[in-house]
Amino acid sequence: MNKNRLETLSDGVFAIVMMVLIFDFRLPGPHAGVALAQELQRLIPVFLTYAVSFIVLDMFWVAHNALFHIFIKNVNRIMIQLNMTYLAILSFVPFSAHVVGAYPHTTLAIIVYGFNIFLLGIMNYAMLRYALASDEIDTAHVSSRTIKKATIRMIMTPIMTALGMVMTFVSIPTALFLYAFPICFNLIPGPGVLDWIEKRFGLDFGPREPGK
Repeated sequence: MNKNRLETLSDGVFAIVMMVLIFDFRLPGPHAGVALAQELQRLIPVFLTYAVSFIVLDMFWVAHNALFHIFIKNVNRIMIQLNMTYLAILSFVPFSAHVVGAYPHTTLAIIVYGFNIFLLGIMNYAMLRYALASDEIDTAHVSSRTIKKATIRMIMTPIMTALGMVMTFVSIPTALFLYAFPICFNLIPGPGVLDWIEKRFGLDFGPREPGK
């Protein structure tokens, strides 16, 4: 099984999904009798959803890249199918983003979007756990500290989006904040933030690697 082909396919799907997001920006022709300013104002929720969704895809692409660069050095049929399922869920992001852009104040729309992100987070974590458990995929080179840090980053997204979906029935702004928190957290580069959390709360992520 060729890992490079799988990564190339995955990158291609990410690129297409990111591009498709822009298709929601449509303006009627000048004959429609609607002022341009009004139409641009109408598109504000669509623009915001586009920006958030692009950042979400950025986060998942970074996580996917790290997963296959650090943990997964070879693939088997099961890993390929897990990744295909992940890509299938990823391909729904433009649709769920469109739903939110069209119905930004509707509880069901926020839940649809959150559920899409929740499933992506679950599949991301499932690929990590399978790689660590599989006898066919070599992860012996990965330290326990790296595994713990990756696990924290990966489980944060499904946990926070699940809480966010529950909160949509109470407060949509709070739900959106819960959706956004793991995105912002996971986009922070480097291990510094997790090192700070470890020190601040007296946690133990395992022995540090030499020179770090």
